[in-house]
Amino acid sequence: MESAKRDANLIQAVVENDSEALDVLFKAYLPMVYRTFTPYYIRLFDEDDWLQEARIVCYETCQCYDQNCGKSFGGFYKLRFHHHVLNLIRKELAQKRRVDQQALLFDCCPECNALAEDTVAYYQSTVEMRAYLETLSALELVAFRVLTGQLAVEQACRQLDCTFEQMKRAQSRCQTKLKRFYTKQ
Repeated sequence: MESAKRDANLIQAVVENDSEALDVLFKAYLPMVYRTFTPYYIRLFDEDDWLQEARIVCYETCQCYDQNCGKSFGGFYKLRFHHHVLNLIRKELAQKRRVDQQALLFDCCPECNALAEDTVAYYQSTVEMRAYLETLSALELVAFRVLTGQLAVEQACRQLDCTFEQMKRAQSRCQTKLKRFYTKQ
């Protein structure tokens, strides 16, 4: 009950453009934010980008939240942020499809033959990597991000609320699955 009262006061302050209240409210929901975006990957998005998107959604949620509707602010914010993440992913996938639609066949473009081998190899490795990533669990995906240097081990453990040993085992499973995946190919 106290958290609902605290949220109500903070939301009112955010509506009145109090940036400190927004910061306090946002930090209160930071664990939910991490759980929401951690399983997803968008090209050229790092943690700061995700946090910025989450903060914007938090502000917008404060602006449209109705305390009399009977729903908690946390649930409403979680739903809005989850939908925002899905929209970002949808937009990313649409951009990838646009490139595919604009592509020319190499047979139609003889002057591109010098690039064809590199392009085909790149495309094939991308498809194979996607297929490998689809075999990983959510924990293993985060462990893979640690292995590739996109995320620090401590940060990953905090985000997933797991121990260092659990993260090390997940990294080991990623490496094992990668070896198996490429020996099947």
